[in-house]
Amino acid sequence: MSIERTRPPYGGHGERGVSVLLRRMHEAVAEEATAQERLDHLTRVIASHIVADVCSIYLRRPDDVLELYSTEGLNRAAVHQTRLNWGEGLVGVVAATQRPLVTADAPLHPSFVYKAETGEDPLHSFLGVPLIRSGKVLGVLVLQNKASRRYTDEEVEAAQAVALLLAEVAASGELLGKEETAAVGEMLHRPDRLEGAGLVPGVAMGKAAFHEPPTPRHKVFAVDVAAEAERLEGGLQSLRKSVDDMLADESLAGVSRDVLETYRLFAYDRGWKDRLRAAVFSGLTAESAVEQVKADNRARMSGARDPYLRERLHDLDDLAHRLLRHLGGDGDPRKRALPDEAIIVARMMGPAEILEYDRAKVKGLVLSEASATSHVAIVARALEIPLVAGVDDALERIFEGDEVVIDGETGVVHVRPTAEIIASYREKQELQSVRQASFVDERQLPSVTRDGIKIEIMMNAGLALDMPHLERTGAAGVGLFRTELQFLIGEQLPKVEAQMRLYREVLDRAGDNPVIFRTADLGGDKAAGYMTRRLEGNPAMGWRGLRMSVDRPGILRPQLRALLAAAAGRDLYIMFPMVTLAREIDAARAMLDREIEIARKRGNALPASIRIGAMIETPAAAWRLSEIAKKVDFLSVGGNDLAQFYFAADRESEMTQSRFDPIDPGFLSFLAMLFDQAAKAGKPLSYCGEQAADPLMAAALIGLGVRRFSIPATSVGPFRRMVRSLNAASLAAWVSARLADTSDATRLREDLEAFLRAEGADFPSRR
Repeated sequence: MSIERTRPPYGGHGERGVSVLLRRMHEAVAEEATAQERLDHLTRVIASHIVADVCSIYLRRPDDVLELYSTEGLNRAAVHQTRLNWGEGLVGVVAATQRPLVTADAPLHPSFVYKAETGEDPLHSFLGVPLIRSGKVLGVLVLQNKASRRYTDEEVEAAQAVALLLAEVAASGELLGKEETAAVGEMLHRPDRLEGAGLVPGVAMGKAAFHEPPTPRHKVFAVDVAAEAERLEGGLQSLRKSVDDMLADESLAGVSRDVLETYRLFAYDRGWKDRLRAAVFSGLTAESAVEQVKADNRARMSGARDPYLRERLHDLDDLAHRLLRHLGGDGDPRKRALPDEAIIVARMMGPAEILEYDRAKVKGLVLSEASATSHVAIVARALEIPLVAGVDDALERIFEGDEVVIDGETGVVHVRPTAEIIASYREKQELQSVRQASFVDERQLPSVTRDGIKIEIMMNAGLALDMPHLERTGAAGVGLFRTELQFLIGEQLPKVEAQMRLYREVLDRAGDNPVIFRTADLGGDKAAGYMTRRLEGNPAMGWRGLRMSVDRPGILRPQLRALLAAAAGRDLYIMFPMVTLAREIDAARAMLDREIEIARKRGNALPASIRIGAMIETPAAAWRLSEIAKKVDFLSVGGNDLAQFYFAADRESEMTQSRFDPIDPGFLSFLAMLFDQAAKAGKPLSYCGEQAADPLMAAALIGLGVRRFSIPATSVGPFRRMVRSLNAASLAAWVSARLADTSDATRLREDLEAFLRAEGADFPSRR
């Protein structure tokens, strides 16, 4: 097929040829005729615009049979007579795989099925493209030629563009009869099963609610082209004004402003506007024009190897989505009311955005982009909200208001589930509740191995509402209280009084249990709307953690002041995040000493004791641990970041996260060296992070000698049960022997699991 090689008088080149085709398709759909006559006319229009001897449209019936609904070039008697089962023949393969199929000699293809009634004997080359809507195949567009030829990539892309439009028309009800349209609707709303990665365990059931409202349903073809052109112009003006308003905000400066300036260039781009107008004047509605141009941009740029071009594609996609919202009258969407039991569906979310919702209503999360150690997952885990991520097409295959069941353990998402599936997951939910109740019953049992080694289990927290978990889990204290969440939630930097109230409430709820407050770990991907964002090539290794805090005393000093006041008369533990160099501790201590001196001069009560800690999250800090240890009272290993930098693998990326396993002889040996330095320095060390929620990793760490952990509250019960079933001495001997033997490093995780099971250890399998 070639848009550039078309038969006169409908010929044309490039975008002009596409516009002519779209206009003629519009005319075919809009004519006064029966549904079959309109479909036949549409098939002739496509065939006349394409260098193809045959153009056929197969539609999917409710019984998953693909029926020939219209053709130009095959025997007309075959229409509604030729049927192919799902996966049968080349057409069935296209439908089953949801991918185009191209062959220069169809009869020689192993999946070819001969249908005598079609009269396709002299045909050789074949191009089939699926008609996909909301992740469902609604039919197949087929192009065939007598000559044996290979269709080019450009021809396949052009056919996909036509198929995309055909799918939209079929679903809109503008083309088919009532029966066929109802059948399409039934297929789009069938029960569906999606698979991703389970990041926060638990079963959740509820109705789908989109984090950002979906584009309202709209017609594909315009009734009044002039009116659609006017709507498009109004939407563009509204979009541009919103971008201008963002730039008028004086708080945006530096690189952030430069990014927005680039964004505005796209919004005002003449070529983008001209393509949108051309699509409208070809007969599309304003919304369909935006979607058509967006699909064209994606087809042209998605394969670009240049990361800059790929980022610009994201900009164009975002602009298109914003323009669609402006066209729908929702240019400035606010948080909407949620159903009582909501499953939030989104491409991605920030850690503070979850907290903006009514947490009593949010039962689960389905995200396209997130990883086990991403901050949104950490917050979801703290709130015990089941989370499934990596579901790339969730937004296309889930409709708002759909019933959804998610399994945060297996990563399975059931959309529009059957009664049997709901009953099955309700049973699983009840079993999980019984299991959790058994952990509560065991909370007073000591965390001691079978051979008498005590393991101290503390929990992570970040909100005052996390504190009841202390009593419910029996944790020995809070080994990590993430203070940055208070900075991310509000509209402005939290005042000293507000911070002090939070810290005092946390200490009150903790009672005699220690709480280790980590100063705000801001920067990188953690920045509130009121903060100036800096564009960095590697934000995880950029201006964040303690290095940001010592550069911005206006953030750190008020926080230290609030901590001192909140802990008056009590023990205060302060831990600094992402320490890289010993001199960073000196700078932070100097600020703390100054705040202590100011409090003394003012006659303010001070804590009974103050202990300072450092988080070891970089290889640089690990190698110079002895120097850092001299300047602090305790140490904590941030396993998530340390593994990220050790493997040079972004912990937010699913592609790299699944590539490396922290149960690796090299990484475990590196940790052993670190633990040995801490022991020689005589400083207590804890292991903090989501890694320790993995029972196999936790067991490996115990084998290396770690005796203090800080883990998510939901993992405390299973962790205690596993500890009580271990023999620390035999585990240490096994780990030591395996690290010395590097002949088969790839099976370390599997071998460790087999060893623990043979030893009678009690732990849930996570893989």
